[in-house]
Amino acid sequence: MDLKLAWQDGTVTSVSATGSVTQDAFAPEEEPLERQFGPDIYATRVVLGLAKANYLDSRGVGWLLKCHKRFREAGGALVLHSMSPEVKQVLRVLRLDQVLELADDEQAACARAAAAVAHE
Repeated sequence: MDLKLAWQDGTVTSVSATGSVTQDAFAPEEEPLERQFGPDIYATRVVLGLAKANYLDSRGVGWLLKCHKRFREAGGALVLHSMSPEVKQVLRVLRLDQVLELADDEQAACARAAAAVAHE
């Protein structure tokens, strides 16, 4: 999994994930978002684009849940968007669409990120 900063506007940070969403390439205690963007990332609003993520395994699901929890605890928001049908199906089968913030596209993700923080 490769994470890249797509854009940042002072309110929302857009990050894109490419490749397999798994934590196999990282040590169990290592967190890719924190490593790349610093520990303060969790107190911000992040939209994570998964359009180029071609695979999601159980370790990737675990990583997304851990990130979701860290964002909520720090007062930030994480919204996933632009998922492939395969990734969206995995999340729906596991009923994670009931837990994680999901949006169809980046514009909707930005709106959800703003709303999620406003309701905290």
